[in-house]
Amino acid sequence: MIDVEEILKETGAMLQGHFLLPTGFHTDTQIQFARAIQYTWHAKEIASELALKLHRFAPDCIASPITNGITVGYEVARNLDVPFIFSERNANGTMTFSRGLDPSIFRNIVIVEGVVENGKSVRELLSTLKKFDSEAIAVSSVVKRADIKKIEGLSLLSLVTIPLKLYKPEECPMCKKGIPIVNIEHP
Repeated sequence: MIDVEEILKETGAMLQGHFLLPTGFHTDTQIQFARAIQYTWHAKEIASELALKLHRFAPDCIASPITNGITVGYEVARNLDVPFIFSERNANGTMTFSRGLDPSIFRNIVIVEGVVENGKSVRELLSTLKKFDSEAIAVSSVVKRADIKKIEGLSLLSLVTIPLKLYKPEECPMCKKGIPIVNIEHP
């Protein structure tokens, strides 16, 4: 069994500091998952571990939301020797499948995400699958940040949980200490 948290630390993907989230909340830990999976050997071993856990679902396809899940989703699909599809945002910001990808031809889709903080992108992907008259049978992530056990009735299977501490700006201990804040949309 691999130590995902150690990989995140070793690759500089787990950042400690004072971060402003898009929600307006502050946090002291941020995960930049792309920093870990830029190293192909780490992407391979993380995906192998996740594939072992997902094998029991007998997926006929892995689906991931672009960008955070695309590399690990592809690697999981490769490990399981099944097709891989991904959703992306169109010009209106709506999640969709394009480039000729059609989830309706699959029956046992498993969603793979890199990091789940609030489950928003996974919920959007589940909703998008329904528009194509398709559904997922399982949801997974490498890292889970919130106390989420299920998303849209599907259990969330994750390799590691790294709790997300949220602070309102007026209650933030880092603000009180005068620690400079980093906007994570523009680190």
